[in-house]
Amino acid sequence: MVAVSQEPAEGVDVSTGSVLEEEPAPRAPRVKASSKAHTRGSALLLIGRVLGMALGLVIQLLLVRILTKDDYGSFAWALSIVTLVQSIIPLGLDRIDSRFLALYDEKGDDRKIVGVLVTEASIVVGLGSVVFVAVLLWHRLLSPGIAPSGTAAQILVLTVLLAPLAALDAMVMNTFATFAKARAVFFRRYLLEPGLRLTAILVTYLLGASVFGLTVAYVIAAVVGLSIYLVMLARLLITTGVIEGMGGRGPDLPVRALLREGFPMITSNLTYVVVISLPTLVLGAVATADAVANLRAVQPIATLAMAASGAFWVLYPPLAARQWSQGDMHNLRLSYWRTALWVALASYPTLVLSTGFAEPTVTTLLGERYAASAELLVITAIGFWFQSATGFSAIMLATAGRLRWLFWSNIITLIVGTGLSFWLIPRYGAWGAAVAMSVALVVSNIIRQLTLRGLPTRVADPGVALPYVAMLIGVLASFAIQAALGLGFVAAFVVSAAISLVVLAVSVPYLDVPHTFPELLKIPVAGTVLRRLSRPSRRPSRNPYRQQAPATTDAAPSAAPVVAADPRHGDTLFLLPDVGAGTRIGPLGHAELAAAVAAAPSGGIVVVLAPTRAGLRSSVRSLQEAGLVDVRLFWEAPRRSRRTMLVPLDSRDAVLTALARNEGSTRGRLLALAAHVLVLLGLTGLVARDRVAVGRKP
Repeated sequence: MVAVSQEPAEGVDVSTGSVLEEEPAPRAPRVKASSKAHTRGSALLLIGRVLGMALGLVIQLLLVRILTKDDYGSFAWALSIVTLVQSIIPLGLDRIDSRFLALYDEKGDDRKIVGVLVTEASIVVGLGSVVFVAVLLWHRLLSPGIAPSGTAAQILVLTVLLAPLAALDAMVMNTFATFAKARAVFFRRYLLEPGLRLTAILVTYLLGASVFGLTVAYVIAAVVGLSIYLVMLARLLITTGVIEGMGGRGPDLPVRALLREGFPMITSNLTYVVVISLPTLVLGAVATADAVANLRAVQPIATLAMAASGAFWVLYPPLAARQWSQGDMHNLRLSYWRTALWVALASYPTLVLSTGFAEPTVTTLLGERYAASAELLVITAIGFWFQSATGFSAIMLATAGRLRWLFWSNIITLIVGTGLSFWLIPRYGAWGAAVAMSVALVVSNIIRQLTLRGLPTRVADPGVALPYVAMLIGVLASFAIQAALGLGFVAAFVVSAAISLVVLAVSVPYLDVPHTFPELLKIPVAGTVLRRLSRPSRRPSRNPYRQQAPATTDAAPSAAPVVAADPRHGDTLFLLPDVGAGTRIGPLGHAELAAAVAAAPSGGIVVVLAPTRAGLRSSVRSLQEAGLVDVRLFWEAPRRSRRTMLVPLDSRDAVLTALARNEGSTRGRLLALAAHVLVLLGLTGLVARDRVAVGRKP
């Protein structure tokens, strides 16, 4: 028996993003929120994504080479309609289902887990059937004036069946991602699906069938793929204990909660469709199928810049939902921007080939008859890469419950994208369509990034600025090299790889490779290079993306009395990190450190430093030269004579928080403001004069 939830309390608290339940089940969640597992699983999907998109590119090249320009333009136009329909019929549930599945798993409600799947599948099948009947009855009205040709309108009758099939496919894939079954997603999405499509094209070509036969083969391939995936889904629900956890009762359909959050997400889907499909549709209405072919022929190459984005997108929503529900805001910030950086770097070689070296790329892959599409590739590739490389802002806004902000950012993007399409395309044709597409992508992501203000993920986190600056310089260099040398495709490919390796070398310290992918360090040559690039600097860094886990020691700390320690600190220095029965020395100036450390026994050491205005790096360097390792500095704030706090100096946020506590008077506010400015300028040493160091003598 199926139960539909009608309780007023049912839903998602928009202030916390967590699902509200009256009686949470005691069962522990099946999957632990782990950035490490997320990144590893996403890396597997990235490999699959690259493999799948490579097969997709082969498929694209076969279609371009086999079909005439008119037939290819008609087929591409019909697929654009499919993208539009697929974005609407789930009613936004495809954007939130994985988050609801993860949250219900956290609460231990297996009936609602199944209820989410039943609700979404019912909506997709119902609305998909309505759309198919409507197209079947009125497809003849689409041409002329809407479709680029009568052939395109006829093809649409069959291709529209791909929309509900693809929507169901996405639902099942999101379910596997929620339960961290990356291998299943890898097999179905990136091997089976492109393999079936490639088989359909080859069979169509060998049989000498027309574009109509190709359409039939595409639909059959989609049905076969979905059937296999549904069998895998049934096994997943059984093996994970979801079916058993229902206790023999029917699914509980959280209809109200799903539709409450799903409807606003329709605007996110429509935003993507307006950006990707509307320019093609408008171009097909005002131009010929040949113009549509010029635009759509390079679009699969440009979308390679989103290869990594699609892989990480699958697993990131459940990770973000779990971290948010657990209140793990620090790791939420790190996982957001570190994921964005992984995506940007993985897609970067494609960006370089598609921008600076667009001309040899287009003529080599598509043929000379598509040479005019090189400019279109440059324009669209920039937009696609920017969209994927700046983080999953829409997922973060939905997770944080900022649905209204997400809704209005999508509405603005819809207006901009629609306006640009209807303004530029009638005047400039395919070039105008490419500009409208790319500008809408960039505007969409900039608006969503601005709405992240106040969240832990921040807006354009400065901690990862250097890798992005390096990427920009690399792209500009590719344009300059091509303008000066006019390279062919092979040479351009080699130069693109070299530029990408340089950018990777700059970015590796921000990826935390030793703790995310320690297996990479075991590769004979690459592992040595990565280990050296990932090695933490001897200078302290307040950048959380560059911090490494503190080293551990196997040496037992030696007991020793306190040496010349200031007795005023005996009651509060216990707040420092534990050094065991270690040594405490000081106050000491920098010049006295070497002799004092040499006289101290091995083990943990607390060093009280004499008041100084020297930079923090200078203090750490002096301690390291004296023989200490694993050095950390603390500020005895506001000053040693009336200290009220011990503040870790490797955290700028902690220092700024300590300064804010001294704003109780006008003088205090002025001093705190001046100190705040100094800290932001990197002159923390002028503020934190009284310091205590914690380290270890090997």
